[in-house]
Amino acid sequence: MASEPLAPARETHRRRAISTLLAAVRLAIFMVMVGTAADAEDDYVACLIDTAAKIMKSQVVKDPAMALEKAARICKPPTQVT
Repeated sequence: MASEPLAPARETHRRRAISTLLAAVRLAIFMVMVGTAADAEDDYVACLIDTAAKIMKSQVVKDPAMALEKAARICKPPTQVT
């Protein structure tokens, strides 16, 4: 009964290590992408709050809704936020 020779343990270990490394790299890339999107959203919200606060300081009659609307026109949302 003829059978194919088994792959050396070293080669199997190397393939498993490469596969694990590639999976880790994919996960790291995904995490960086998610982190970048979150940073952009955080910056946008910070811009809204800061700008609305500055607008409200100059208002005689404080109107938070109008200040937020003006801030939304000034601050540029990141491309991920719709």
